[in-house]
Amino acid sequence: MTTESPDDLVPIATFKTPIEGELAKIRLESEGIPSYLGNEATIGVMPFLANGLGGVTIQVIRKHAARAREILNVE
Repeated sequence: MTTESPDDLVPIATFKTPIEGELAKIRLESEGIPSYLGNEATIGVMPFLANGLGGVTIQVIRKHAARAREILNVE
């Protein structure tokens, strides 16, 4: 088993709400792609910070990025 470093994570999409991010995360994980959400806790508690933080980001390991974008239909 290999461990991926945080440097291997790339953001593939952003969302306005934690719920949207969580749905994308569930979709990717159902396809076997581990994913990580950024800013979801902060925006969940203080939604007025969403624009300043750039929204909820979903990140995947670099080697899964192309497939994850395809699954979520993002560029």
